[in-house]
Order: sequence, then structure tokens, then C-alpha cells
Amino acid sequence: MVAIFHKIVSFFLALIVLFASFSFTVNKHICGGEVVNTTLFVSADTCGMDMSVCEKNSDNKKETSIQKEPCCQNITKVIPGNDTNQQAQQVDLSFPQVQFLQAFVVSFVLKYQEITSISSNVHYSPPLVITNVQTLFQVFRI
Repeated sequence: MVAIFHKIVSFFLALIVLFASFSFTVNKHICGGEVVNTTLFVSADTCGMDMSVCEKNSDNKKETSIQKEPCCQNITKVIPGNDTNQQAQQVDLSFPQVQFLQAFVVSFVLKYQEITSISSNVHYSPPLVITNVQTLFQVFRI
């Protein structure tokens, strides 16, 4: 049960790191002061109107007017991701550090690999009991 819980938590933590490192864009198309379309990752579809022609609703009448400034707008917002997880660091090791790592690997890692590979009594069968020692000496523990 604990192993399954551990796998589930590690999967969700990996997803959190993955989505935190993404950067994405939110595109909005605003026409006449109202949001017509909102999309992620791709450009927003337009409302089909010309960018310089705007329709106004006043007293249940639709008025079309040509303005100097367009009534439709495309707004793009870029949400940057976390770049600190993606940067690799270069490590410069000096000669004494390399010697230490080599001595560590040879003395500990390779030494314990040899010990774990030796199995001393896997196929050993115990000797047959010829006489029962407890009844022979009349010693019974309770």
C-alpha cells in the first residue's frame, strides 16, 4: 500500500514539475468591448468583422460606424514557465576530486558487489539426526 501511494505521489510531483516548466500563450479576441474568443497555444479566431467597422447598439438600433481606431482587438498574453529546472550546470572537477571519486568507487561500490554475489549455503542440506539428544540425556525444557 505504501509503495503504491509512493508511486502516485511521485507521478503527481513529476506532473507538477512538468507543467511548471511549460510556458504558454493566451490569445483573446475582443470585439466591441466584449471577449469573443479565447484560446491557448494558437491564435484566436476573429469575429468576422472588418477591424475598422464597428456595430453599436443604442436604443435597440444597430448603428454601423467607421472609426479611426478599430473596435476589435487581439490581445496576446505570454505566461512564462520556470526555467530554473531546465538549466544544466557544468561541473569542473579538479584532479584530487577525481582521485577521491575513483577511490570511493573502487573501495565501496565494487567491494560490496562481490560480497553480494557470493552465496555460501544456498544448496546446503542439514545433516540427518541419528539420535534425539533431548531424550538421550533426559533434558526437557518447558
